Amino acid sequence: MKKLLKMQTLSIYIALLAIIALFSILSPTFLSVSNAMTILRQISSLGIMAMGMMFVMLLGNVDLSVGTSVSLIGICMAYFMVNMHLSIGVTVLLGIAIGLVIGFLNGFVVTYCKIPSIIATLGTSWVFKGLSYTICNAQPIYGFPEGFAKLGQGSAGPIPIPVILFIICVLITSFVMNRTVYGRTLYAVGSNKEASRLSGTNVNFMNLSAYVICAAFATLAGIILLSRVNSGQASTGIGQEMDVLTSVVLGGICFTGGDGKVSGSIAGVLLIGVLANGLVMIGAGEYVQLMIKGLILLFALSIDSIKQFIESRRKTVTIEGQDK
Repeated sequence: MKKLLKMQTLSIYIALLAIIALFSILSPTFLSVSNAMTILRQISSLGIMAMGMMFVMLLGNVDLSVGTSVSLIGICMAYFMVNMHLSIGVTVLLGIAIGLVIGFLNGFVVTYCKIPSIIATLGTSWVFKGLSYTICNAQPIYGFPEGFAKLGQGSAGPIPIPVILFIICVLITSFVMNRTVYGRTLYAVGSNKEASRLSGTNVNFMNLSAYVICAAFATLAGIILLSRVNSGQASTGIGQEMDVLTSVVLGGICFTGGDGKVSGSIAGVLLIGVLANGLVMIGAGEYVQLMIKGLILLFALSIDSIKQFIESRRKTVTIEGQDK
């Protein structure tokens, strides 16, 4: 499985280079420093959400509410700043609190109510979407305090602030996954929940904490998007969960859990971001973009199914060899 994962990650990077070359030919302005910075700024929130999604998917679960979570957090923060006249600092703290509550709710429903994650988070996503539109009455909220836009629109030297935050999230995720007991336990539980439970691992805690971490990353992404757009809109994050899911699955994260690397998810995020930007630059319509993204998701899921089939066959052959 590790060899297959490495091959998939390498293939994604090769495909990324091929797509960059193609769009460079089709659009003379695509291969420029300014457009590269634009792409990185655009994918920062997607990449941050993808890092959070990894924690959930490594356990064999999924969170389809990350997009509407971003919308709800953004709308609440916009309401706090504009309608309640709260300071930026207090608003950010309240936004973080709301995000953690969202994560706990998702984790509780999946872990203790025993509802399959894809159904549970699909349900909560509709709840969050409804709350978002109710709070803002389906109208954008704008008029934020001066300085709030700097987080999503500002730069530290030549590097956009959202890109710096994305890099920090990547480093944190990589450290947790590769250098901590929690990360190793995450992979172990995802590979075999029952064996982990019998060995004394608190599987319920791992599930719950993964959803809280995922929501924490979504909260940061929501704050960045709110600052970048500089207005609270209920539709901001809707549909982004599919881009996140496509990115991580394309990068090698298995739906069944227990396998996947940060480098692969980064590759998936970059590919989705470059593809979206390139399609816009060559004048492809919104519906064409949706169609292509859907095809990529199906392709990624097909690769995941093939990997699982090969791994199951390998295990079967190993067991039969031991029996002989």
